[in-house]
Amino acid sequence: MDKKEQRISGNEQPIDPQELLLQLNIVEQKLADVKARWPFHSVQPSMVAEREDLEEELERLRRLLFPESGTNDY
Repeated sequence: MDKKEQRISGNEQPIDPQELLLQLNIVEQKLADVKARWPFHSVQPSMVAEREDLEEELERLRRLLFPESGTNDY
């Protein structure tokens, strides 16, 4: 388990909401970059994996920042 996962799981000090927002913005930018580079056909498996990883990270950060929201519509 890396440091980020430990902090999120509560084993260390609480995470700063500003830090989470910064991470959220970075992930959103990376995801936008992947989508901009997405080819019309013949997508490389590495690009699919990268996009899935970024979408999962985005969802995780949003759940941490907005736990009261019951949907993923942001």
